[in-house]
Amino acid sequence: MSTNKKNDPKFLMAYERSMFRSAVKSLFWSVISERKKRGDFTFQAFAKQIGSTKHEVSRWFSGDPNWTLNTIASIARALDLDLRVEAIERSTGRVFTSAGLKEVLARPQEPARATREPVPYHYVGLRPATNTTSEDRRVPFTLEGVAQPSPETTTTRNAA
Repeated sequence: MSTNKKNDPKFLMAYERSMFRSAVKSLFWSVISERKKRGDFTFQAFAKQIGSTKHEVSRWFSGDPNWTLNTIASIARALDLDLRVEAIERSTGRVFTSAGLKEVLARPQEPARATREPVPYHYVGLRPATNTTSEDRRVPFTLEGVAQPSPETTTTRNAA
């Protein structure tokens, strides 16, 4: 009996969690990579700032970390970043922050579909505190121009 992963709630939940962890990890890695290029970053000093070891930090960025919010806050502090957290309602595009409703984003046009099932949209609102436009939040998992695949493309790729 074959199951369609797009309709399996456990698969979708695991997929969304994995994509979120990947997006947060990619965000921090992009900052670290840039600072390594400038020559003002060492994993030893970074690990000391967050109360960890160089070995543990290396494992975080070579695997699939399941960081707590406290760990994410510690990493952001050690990298001298302010994080902005936003929640975007998938059905309406309304943006919520800790201060309340922020703005309404226009939903991207979706192709005609034979079924009325909802299209999964994944958004991450964790970014270094910079001026961003609503334009860069319309792409799933936008992190400085990095978009992650949807479950449908992942399922198609794995089936090939």
